[in-house]
Amino acid sequence: MSIDRLPPVGHVGVVVADMDRALEEIRQIFGIDGAGKVYDFTPMNVWAWGEKISGCQIRIAMLDWTDSLKLEVLQPVFGEIEHKRFVDEVGGGMHHTAYYVKDYPAYRDFIVGQGGEIIFESETEDEKGYRRCCYARMPGTQMIVEVLEKAWLRN
Repeated sequence: MSIDRLPPVGHVGVVVADMDRALEEIRQIFGIDGAGKVYDFTPMNVWAWGEKISGCQIRIAMLDWTDSLKLEVLQPVFGEIEHKRFVDEVGGGMHHTAYYVKDYPAYRDFIVGQGGEIIFESETEDEKGYRRCCYARMPGTQMIVEVLEKAWLRN
C-alpha cells in the first residue's frame, strides 16, 4: 500500500493531570458528559522514545465531540512515558491529533519517512481486540500525530 497522506483526524488528544477535574471542565465548557466513559489502558508492550519499558497505565475517556470527531482525555497513571513528561513539563493541554488506520505498518513508515520521531508506541490485546498505536513528533511543526490501528478497521 502506497501512503501519501494521513486520513482525516479521528480524535484530538488532551493530556491532563486530573481526570475528574478535566471532565468537569469539559462538561461545563463544551456540554460533553464524560461520566462512565473512563477506563484504564495498560498496554501489553510499550516503548518510550524508542526504548522498551516495563509498562505504563493511562486513564482514558473517549468522548463524542462532533459526529465525526472525538475528544480523548488522557491522564498518565504510571510509567515514564510522553504523557507524564507532558504533564510534568507543560502541565497538560492539547497534545495530539490521531488518525485511524487499517494498515498500521504502512502509516507508521509514512510518518517516520516524513521525519517523525516516534516518542511513544504500544500494542495491546484486550476486550476491545488487538491494536497498535504510535505517537510521532513531526520535525517542522513539532506537532504530535498518533497513528492508531483500530481493531474494528482490521475486520
